[in-house]
Amino acid sequence: MLVRCVSVSCQLYASFLVFKAVDFNLSASPSPANINPKPDVSSPSPWGNIDRIGAPTQFFINSERYRFARPDVNNPQFYPIPQNSITRDTYMRYMESLNLEVLAKNPDRGEQGLRAFLPILAKYVECGEAQWAEACISMLKHYHTAMQKRVEKHDWLEDFEMPAVTIPLYRKYLLDGGAIEAETTWFKDLTLYYCRNLHVWGSEPTEWRGGCHRSMPEGTIKWLASQWYPDIPEAEHWTRYGKLVFNDFWKIKDVPQNDTGYMMGPLVMLVYNGDLITGDDRIYTDPGMQRLWERLMLEVTSDGAVNPYGPNGGYNSTADYRLSMLERIAAKTGDGRFRFVAHKLMNYMRYQSQRHTDDDYLLDPLHAAFAYLFADDAIKPIEPGRASRHTLRNEAMRVPHTNKELTEKLLGNADPRKDKGHICCSWVMNEQQWPDKFIFRSGWNPGDFFCLVELHPTSFPANPGGIMGLNRYGAPFTQIVTSKGSSEENRLLVEDIDGTTQLRYNPDSNRIDEKWKSGTMPDIHSEVVHFEDTQDATFAKVRVHNPDALPIIYEREFIFVKNRFLVSREMVTFEESFHARVTPLWNTQNIGPQLGDHWANTFMSAPAVNNGQASAKTPPVDLLVWFAPQPDCRLQVVDRMTLDMRTTDCPAQLRYTWEGTPMKGDQKVFTQVYYPHMPYRFRTHNNNPSGSRQINEPSLKATAHASGITVLRDDVEASVLKLELAEGEVEYIVFNPEGLELNIGKRTTSQQFAYWSSKSR
Repeated sequence: MLVRCVSVSCQLYASFLVFKAVDFNLSASPSPANINPKPDVSSPSPWGNIDRIGAPTQFFINSERYRFARPDVNNPQFYPIPQNSITRDTYMRYMESLNLEVLAKNPDRGEQGLRAFLPILAKYVECGEAQWAEACISMLKHYHTAMQKRVEKHDWLEDFEMPAVTIPLYRKYLLDGGAIEAETTWFKDLTLYYCRNLHVWGSEPTEWRGGCHRSMPEGTIKWLASQWYPDIPEAEHWTRYGKLVFNDFWKIKDVPQNDTGYMMGPLVMLVYNGDLITGDDRIYTDPGMQRLWERLMLEVTSDGAVNPYGPNGGYNSTADYRLSMLERIAAKTGDGRFRFVAHKLMNYMRYQSQRHTDDDYLLDPLHAAFAYLFADDAIKPIEPGRASRHTLRNEAMRVPHTNKELTEKLLGNADPRKDKGHICCSWVMNEQQWPDKFIFRSGWNPGDFFCLVELHPTSFPANPGGIMGLNRYGAPFTQIVTSKGSSEENRLLVEDIDGTTQLRYNPDSNRIDEKWKSGTMPDIHSEVVHFEDTQDATFAKVRVHNPDALPIIYEREFIFVKNRFLVSREMVTFEESFHARVTPLWNTQNIGPQLGDHWANTFMSAPAVNNGQASAKTPPVDLLVWFAPQPDCRLQVVDRMTLDMRTTDCPAQLRYTWEGTPMKGDQKVFTQVYYPHMPYRFRTHNNNPSGSRQINEPSLKATAHASGITVLRDDVEASVLKLELAEGEVEYIVFNPEGLELNIGKRTTSQQFAYWSSKSR
């Protein structure tokens, strides 16, 4: 759950170094006289309402960031993400660039052989030459020896994913090519040795249950082995066990992991070997499965990137999994939309190539091999619809994994043996559907504005209403931490400062919270109460009950103006009175240099990838984060590392904080604008130490466009903004949840949401 230890937080607030920033002075509407004056220590700072919390940081921004005056997706210097045509041969040419001949001559790859040699198997499928099959056979025999050494030393095998996935593929393609026969003894021995010694948790229990990332490979590889070798003693039992695990998934047709990391585990065996498991294509074509497959497609940005959420491996996390899966789904369904998005993913990985050559991709060769084996060039890529969407997800429940009575109730056919049939990862699913994501999309053109919002209430971390990703011109503006527990991400945070509130827990005492404790799972509920997509904008609203288990109702409204900006209105209703700190927040890597008392410029220097071990590239684009000004709120720039060491990849936080003791029924509203724009910095043209500066800088750029936003109204009943962010264009934003009749300029509206512009685009 997301309730933070408030007493510790308060101590940190008191002990942090808090100082006024006076080295870069910009008011909300600067004039030439007050841009970058020398600090006047005798007078109050214009930044009097801004706190910097944490160690002061000075950084030097690479001057290359400011070289482009305007965004131009046709300029490869600014937008270097290729838009090349991708074919099956593209994947083979990439694998060949890795020098497959040398790889094939070293078949003793130990326990990594199955993964390393899949490109060799793909080469055999391409040309049918015996040398490639012989190399695979030699590797497989070495792999068998490596397994035996592992078991001799550690008693069992625990590599549960890729061996289970690839063993069936080696068998299929070597069998199809005539390199082995169905009853080839050494391959049978290898398969059975793997199945008989597999302990997916590296511990004594086996034969785990549930549609999870360990149980699914274990159950399905044993089911396949029993089909291939029906004469083995375990055949009947393994068939029954495999069907139980498959049905654990099939009755819900969803996966419990709401993330861009573990989520792939339950899916790889199904996608790559589903036709072998069931003997038909139901896994790909069943209407109930389309929700899952479309989720893989819709979450990809217009540039081909994957915004991480939940436990993840960093920016673009598991994008290569999606690539090969979408090629497989496209081939099986004949739906070119999946192939279109697979190729977006491939081109983005080309962009992230470390050596900047067409033959080097940020792509695991294993998934290039999968993509080659499954791709069908007869399926023509088709652009998916450009509409924004909101998706659904079944409820995931974490429960005690060893409770056999509970297993029987939730899954059925519980194994009575002590060390068999435990619930994998303690995750099960039920038929209750909750909102999953808002996917705000301007289109699929290069650089189109994109936003991903979390809605699901029962995942860890629970961030319904939080913005997981925001992208424009190929640049991301935030990156969430990889977390299985609390992680407040780009949404309203409400804290009970004194810790006196009665928290609201799920009535099911079997439910386990983020700390693996029973009976303290927050009773969070979410619902989409409005969703409307038009040509110019998407209007949406989510309502969340009991976020962080607090007695409050959190509502967040969005107006996503396509290829322009995002405006959000957050409102909290207090169902009990308590001493509260209420904070809309934005997580990023850099805050500044432009900064006002209710807004700041922000940007990502380089998204972190590969579990924080490398930096990805990003085009230079900034994001204005603007809060509608309130006299009782204070802007804070926070070093997140002082609160949470997991935030190294995205260590800066912008907060607009209010503190007080509201009464029961009181409401508080916060309105924000998120505007992508080109980086800008002030440059003087006079190097005399005391001469006239002769500055005549445009105020929009000098304030990161904050001076172009005017509040016409901002209260609980309605919020109306006037935006003049581009020369010759005036835009209006209206949040009007009660449907009041509002007179705005020359217009009258009673719509709950409205957007219009003086200039048609």
